[in-house]
Amino acid sequence: MDSPCRRYRYTLFNLRKLHISWSFFKSTKCYNRAMNKQGKDIETKERTGRYLIVGISIAVFNYTLYAVLANLIIKNNDLIWLSTFIATGATTILAYILHSKITWKERPITKSAKYKFFIWNIILTVAIGPLFTQLFSYITPLYDLAFGIISFLHIPFSYDFVLTTGAFVLTSVVVMLLNFFFYDRFVFGKTK
Repeated sequence: MDSPCRRYRYTLFNLRKLHISWSFFKSTKCYNRAMNKQGKDIETKERTGRYLIVGISIAVFNYTLYAVLANLIIKNNDLIWLSTFIATGATTILAYILHSKITWKERPITKSAKYKFFIWNIILTVAIGPLFTQLFSYITPLYDLAFGIISFLHIPFSYDFVLTTGAFVLTSVVVMLLNFFFYDRFVFGKTK
């Protein structure tokens, strides 16, 4: 026998295909069940795309702010840590705002989400990020190859620049993957 939810689910997705208004289904339990079972992959793909766009924007903002502070405002290599500290702090605040308003906009934000977000980012900034950066700096064959290609193309970058940029980029990829998992499961997780 056909259950009412199965009929609603069938009707719901046929209405979508026909582009007919189906907003009255949003208030039913059957709609919510249908979306949880069949809409989960679509939701994850959309969120992943939003996360990448927001994450890249945040990384560009972080690097730009760091470069401006380090090269134009502070200009003292002994205080380079201050540039990193200010840029990371501002970027973390921006990241929380953008992720809560764009990436995970459909999930309710709990009171503890801010604390989880900032504690995770402190752990990431102090322990995990530097560890991966140090580990990735040991992949010298990759940097030798990249420096060889850059030298062949007569691009005036030093080997140290290639190594530090390569380690930064690889660390950024790992950090973005860790952040997505942690944010999705623990910070902006669904409330029951």
